Amino acid sequence: MDLSLPPHSTRAPRASAVRPPQAGEPGRPAAQRAEFRTLLHWARSRTPLAVCFLTGPRDSGKTRLAHDLAGRLARRGWAVLQLRNDDAARAALEHRARRRLLVVDDADTFPALRSLLLSAAGQDGGRTRVLLLARRTAVWRDRLEHGTPALHPLLCGSLVLELPAPEPAASVPGRPSDDPGPLTPARGAVLATAMLLGAQETGPTRRSEPPAAVGPPDEDLVARALADDPKFAARVTTGLTARQAVHAARLLARIMSAGPRDASARAVAGAYARVTAQLPDDADVLETFSCHPEYLTGDFMRARVRVARRAVTLLDGDRRRQAAVHVVLADALKNDGRYARALEAADQALRLLVALAGDGSRAGLESALAAAHASRGTLLWFRGRIDEALDDHEEAVAAYRDLVADRPARYRPELAQSMMNMGSTLAELGRAQEALAASAESVALARLTSGGAPAQVRLLLAKGLWNLGKRHAALGAVGDAYRCTLEAVETCRELVRHDPYRYNPDLASALSYLGARLSELGRPAEAARATAEALELRRRLAEQHEGYLPFVAQTLSNLGILNAQLGRRRLGLEREREAVTIRRRLATSNPDRYLPELAASLSNLGVTHSVLGNATQALAAEDEATGILRELAAAHPERHLSGLVKSLSNLASRLAENGRTPDAVDPAEEAVGASRRLTGRSGTQHLPVLATSLTNLAGTYADVGRHDDAVAAAEEAAEILDGLTRARPEKYEPELALALTNLAVALAGRGDLDTALGAARRAARLRARLADENPVRFREPAERSDELVRSLEAARADGGSGEASL
Repeated sequence: MDLSLPPHSTRAPRASAVRPPQAGEPGRPAAQRAEFRTLLHWARSRTPLAVCFLTGPRDSGKTRLAHDLAGRLARRGWAVLQLRNDDAARAALEHRARRRLLVVDDADTFPALRSLLLSAAGQDGGRTRVLLLARRTAVWRDRLEHGTPALHPLLCGSLVLELPAPEPAASVPGRPSDDPGPLTPARGAVLATAMLLGAQETGPTRRSEPPAAVGPPDEDLVARALADDPKFAARVTTGLTARQAVHAARLLARIMSAGPRDASARAVAGAYARVTAQLPDDADVLETFSCHPEYLTGDFMRARVRVARRAVTLLDGDRRRQAAVHVVLADALKNDGRYARALEAADQALRLLVALAGDGSRAGLESALAAAHASRGTLLWFRGRIDEALDDHEEAVAAYRDLVADRPARYRPELAQSMMNMGSTLAELGRAQEALAASAESVALARLTSGGAPAQVRLLLAKGLWNLGKRHAALGAVGDAYRCTLEAVETCRELVRHDPYRYNPDLASALSYLGARLSELGRPAEAARATAEALELRRRLAEQHEGYLPFVAQTLSNLGILNAQLGRRRLGLEREREAVTIRRRLATSNPDRYLPELAASLSNLGVTHSVLGNATQALAAEDEATGILRELAAAHPERHLSGLVKSLSNLASRLAENGRTPDAVDPAEEAVGASRRLTGRSGTQHLPVLATSLTNLAGTYADVGRHDDAVAAAEEAAEILDGLTRARPEKYEPELALALTNLAVALAGRGDLDTALGAARRAARLRARLADENPVRFREPAERSDELVRSLEAARADGGSGEASL
């Protein structure tokens, strides 16, 4: 093996971590000079085997820094070895030298990495440094550290340097362009074949044209070549040897991690699925590839599932590593929408870990147990088992608090994510103040590590902020909710400036939440602009990854509602119809995941049809939504019963609009019965749902002349809402005003005008104050309340001969 630095070559077929920079390469910026000094200090330390993770996006300078470090150390007598495959790793470990630097490029997909580190640690006496280069640390570093307890003490104190994306270079007049020019089919095929089959490692023996003739490797060109000719893609990614399969999978995973910028994303994911099916039955290899970055493309997700399942089988007997891979499998199944199977995998991971802890070998399991509880808690939440989800989230938070006490910088992000998850679960359980506190702590933890921290931590801060905005909004603090969400949008925009492909999905989410917060502030025009920007981003993403289609449908539905509020009802109807079309298609292939969303879209479509006066179409849409939710609630009442209540109330309204008011009584009564079952299960959590269904039932009873029943229902609704308003007036005052209005109408119908006038005047006072604060949202309801008061006053002056009306 060549143990010295290779000579300079301008025609190197593949980027090398230890090659000199190309002629004319600009000087290293000041930030990288500081990072180089950090690397040099790390290498010169006297600790035993030391590891450094050097990460950053493409062209960020990782290779340059590694080369400069290698050159400096080589001049001081170090042996510098770059490891490209498992043979090179074995040879490096056999080499004896006073000091040695091992450089591993694409470390996130290096199959022999775990074995390399274990072997080096076993024979090292403080003479070895391992420099791991990758585009990002993400999941694979955590799995490496926690999946093998023997590596935990080695990696827990490892140095992590993340380089930022490079600034776009300004063009220099007269300087030749680095653009390799248009990709011809022949050139692309040769390049893709050379890279996929590993010609750079074994020599150009597989094709008539040597790789050097086609110029430096370009991953974008490889991705495009695979997309241009599906037959070619299938031909060069099937029938591979074990070594070729590993090499090709590493390359394709790297391309997916960088993010192909066009329709080639699907072709690369399909090629990756074919290649990973041919990986050797080696536990290290399969565990490595099961931890690859997560993408929503179906082929990529399903490939992760298959690889993780094979790794689980091969690791039978190694309970620690098998538990770690079960967590990976749960995550892959969750992202593929298979929640029930994902929950089984998470359960199995916890069973294995608990059994290990019971055997007295708890050392090194704390972080693995925390991750397994966090995974299962999220999956229980998806399955609607909210109380059980909270138990797991609390376990994860407690475990991460202990870990943060010892190593705050390492585990603060995990604790912040767990606090965020717990906040969402508490909110589902109606414990709004506790949810707000958990979400606020999550943001505070993210801020502690956000200054100059990796992009993943800034993204965590953005997610924490928009979740905190949701918690504020649930408590009626719409101003605080808006400010948090606006900061989340600004944080995501900053991330997008450095890497648009990776962070555009998060910017779209933040913009969608911003639209909701602006709508709550009574600023529908601004809300529509933010939501339209989110829709544009998500449409572009969905062109590359079908996994973004659900988000397109969600944004279309939101935009349809906003357009209706702005009076653009026809445009709103078009958006709602498109959302229903997308969700109907998704529900056909994955009903467990998408039927609830289809029902929600159908309800929104029904409301929009109703506003446009299309009573028949509105009834048909709501009737279909109710049918879907009846089936879902029968199977999983804890998750879907509240949705059924809302749909039944809407169905009663749609029936009344079609002149079938007597038929509306049954669904309105059923909604109240379902609401009472909800409150029986969870106490006060669903009292607002019960109050709303009682208010709607009161109006339905009044329409059919059952005034005594209407009064009883309205009085119960007003009593519930009175209690809720005392605790949270900003949230429940609008609903209390509506309940009092219905009570006034019911009392007037029964002939009790004095009591009716008192209820109507109280509703008018509430709505007048709300209209002063938010005229866009509450001006019309306030005017209707004033009209009702005048009507009741006139009826009382006439001795009860008048008729009260809304």
